[in-house]
Amino acid sequence: MTVDDGAHLAALFARQVRTRPDAVACVTGGRTPRAMTFAELAAVIDRTVAGLRTAGVRPGTRASVMVPPGVEMVALVHALLRMGAVPVLVDRALPQAALRGCLAEATPEVFIGVPLAQVGRVALGWARQCVRTTITVGPRRMWLGRTVHRLRADAPPDLPPGPHPVLDDIALIAYTSGSTGAPKGVPLRHAHLLAQVRMLERTRPLEPGTRVLSTFPPFAVAATVLGACAVFPAADARRPAVLVSDVRRFGVTALFAPPAVLDRVARYCLPRGHVLEPVRTVFTAGAPLSHAVLERARACIPPDADLYSAYGATECMLVSAIEGRDLAVTGAATADGAGTCLGAPLPGQLVRIIAATDGPIRKWTDDLLVPPGAIGEITVTGPTVADPYLERPGATARARIADGDRAVHRTGDLGRIDPQGRLWFAGRAAERVGTAGGDLCTGHVEPIFDTLRGVRRTALVGVGRPPHRRPVLVVEPEPGTRRAQRARIRADALALAERRPGTAAIRTVLFHYRFPVDVRHDTKIRRDELAAWATRRLTAEPVR
Repeated sequence: MTVDDGAHLAALFARQVRTRPDAVACVTGGRTPRAMTFAELAAVIDRTVAGLRTAGVRPGTRASVMVPPGVEMVALVHALLRMGAVPVLVDRALPQAALRGCLAEATPEVFIGVPLAQVGRVALGWARQCVRTTITVGPRRMWLGRTVHRLRADAPPDLPPGPHPVLDDIALIAYTSGSTGAPKGVPLRHAHLLAQVRMLERTRPLEPGTRVLSTFPPFAVAATVLGACAVFPAADARRPAVLVSDVRRFGVTALFAPPAVLDRVARYCLPRGHVLEPVRTVFTAGAPLSHAVLERARACIPPDADLYSAYGATECMLVSAIEGRDLAVTGAATADGAGTCLGAPLPGQLVRIIAATDGPIRKWTDDLLVPPGAIGEITVTGPTVADPYLERPGATARARIADGDRAVHRTGDLGRIDPQGRLWFAGRAAERVGTAGGDLCTGHVEPIFDTLRGVRRTALVGVGRPPHRRPVLVVEPEPGTRRAQRARIRADALALAERRPGTAAIRTVLFHYRFPVDVRHDTKIRRDELAAWATRRLTAEPVR
């Protein structure tokens, strides 16, 4: 399917319903799996639209959606987008203070959630000042409001359809993962969502008839728009045994999983000799794909399957993608400190590298550009670049540059563009460690030490006050690592650091057995928390 320039997601889904009404759109797991065709899903969406309208939802109404992945989530998001309402999507696994702050900032008038989410709303006061209508997905218990089931049943069958949104209307508000600070609200227009689907289509992970299992819920909505079948496990798909079982059970041909989940799946499969035979495409995003994870993942999928690693952000998804076979070719350079190759920018995305600076930049000028091949901050200009952050003028000033009538998004990531036009990742700008000998980039340093035997992953953090900080390498060892093995890993790491001019300043190695990570992808290391932990360790006791 080719996505039309003037279409919107509701129109793209309607095309699937017209052309493939009897094709399966969703499969839900459990003891008695249920398949739903495009025609059946469309009927549920129609009834949902009618029910939401009788509840007072109108174009522009902000509605918080706290519903786990499944048919209800897909139907609700589709319905809200079609009627021009604005879903507010916040990760339910965020810390309570962050979640409460996101909802207070987004000011949803409608709260749609499962009973557990409604309990949180009542008990913890989520969006208490702004929510006027509550809708429960499932049984209503000790709170007022309606249920989505009753709204569908009671809505007039002949309710005339409302106006469709236009491309320039706000479609939804998505929140960033908060991996390097407080989550930020990102308003996305229907034109942005259309551009994201077009970018996704160009990577070819989803085609009509593909059965896709995703651990990232918005990917499931995109699957139905492109005519693929969204598979929803009955349990948490991030658990490797569940995921592997459902891949086989439902004949999943496309799998979306962030690198950490993909690694857990591979570590589960390899000792058992499992190969995910149905899979033809693996799509991973959320953090750079390490070569160790790539090798393990390739060993448990069919040899002819494709494995794509994508780069992007909530503010400008997608930016680039690289297939695993091409990524493998760059493995030696990555292990030598060159960073991780992210592939060439997708058509329509203009990627430029500017000199790294912490302050805002008001107006674009070509003087900002670094010399070809030099390290700097990655910027993106293109159709997927979202609106300014919600109620965050300071964050917007630091992340946006005006370039005529175009917006330039500063990703906060460091990188470079090689002579072949490929983008390379060097780490987050805020996480670089300034030393007397110069800045150390996490994406350059960590892959060097990730190759050591017994190391699962590493994190470079700085201890002390800037600009000159003490670089500390924190190691997460492989499970079951004993004290004697830790001593050998420390010795190997220090010897390796001493041999390289770029890492010679690293003279401290600490061990941490479970790195703190973001709640969305379970992959991005929260180095600020590790730095605070390392500071406490080095202050409280001698390193052993």
